[in-house]
Amino acid sequence: MKAEYIPNQSKIIKLIQEKKSFLIVSHVYPDGDAIGSVLGISNALISLDKKVVAYIADRIPRQFSSLPGIDLVRTKYNVEETDATFVLDASNIERLGEAGNFISGSIINIDHHPDNSLFGDVNLVIPTASSTSEIVFNLLKYFPLNKEAVSALYYGLLSDTGGFMYNNTGEGTFKTALDMIRYGVSAGEIAYKVFYSIPYATMKIYIDVLKDIHIDKEVNLVWCILPLEVMESEAFQDNTSPLLDMLLKIEEAGTIVLFKEHKDKYRVSLRSKSKDVGAIARALGGGGHRSASAFDLLNKQESAIIDTLNKIKTLLGGQN
Repeated sequence: MKAEYIPNQSKIIKLIQEKKSFLIVSHVYPDGDAIGSVLGISNALISLDKKVVAYIADRIPRQFSSLPGIDLVRTKYNVEETDATFVLDASNIERLGEAGNFISGSIINIDHHPDNSLFGDVNLVIPTASSTSEIVFNLLKYFPLNKEAVSALYYGLLSDTGGFMYNNTGEGTFKTALDMIRYGVSAGEIAYKVFYSIPYATMKIYIDVLKDIHIDKEVNLVWCILPLEVMESEAFQDNTSPLLDMLLKIEEAGTIVLFKEHKDKYRVSLRSKSKDVGAIARALGGGGHRSASAFDLLNKQESAIIDTLNKIKTLLGGQN
């Protein structure tokens, strides 16, 4: 079901005013928008004297360790009944992993993915928004907001737009960013955290990975594999966004495919300068945005990787 703009801000505002306890969850493999929106709404609700539990059923990459309130986010959860659950930046319940098992109370679904299944009791899904963080901020600005909450949301917005570079950036994005800065957000400091804060040990891993990249010039497709030992290393910690950005800087690269090995599958991330990789991911069982998407490859055989690359190449308009 294609998501449509459902103007339910007033219903969510009323729920925030009336309810006392909230569970805040987002998707596994958390990115900057997931973490930013979770921290933003958690900080805001705490300032309103609400009881808040923030939970992501995955480890939190080191790149987010300096964000205000990051210690609020649990990666293990003892079941607690809450009055309502905010599900942020997830197109369906399955994207939450184990967190989907602990939802209680009214479900408030806030998202910007075009393939959102509208699973909430209240849905605020705006596919034209740059990020879930943008939607959350424009909801919460009707309440007193502190700098910590807004800084986390600015981090999410900046991360999901690639520093206002991706094509999900529009007039509303800049207006929202300006509104955020008026709360005292340090735009430069956050930009450095998003784009210029890679630990030395992690950069060494990137350098090793970049030695083994491949290109298909017929469709301007660049791809590489992150092996399991890299994915599980303490130095790496699922910090793939900077690596994807590096690969996309290759002049001949129109589309990027990154195979991230896990014990039972590959998580395949797609990025593109001009192609609709969201449609490609959906064709292969995943989802996402026009410029950034992902899907799972459950067969870890080399032949499955080759077959997947051939399917992507065909969907990009090339020949196998």
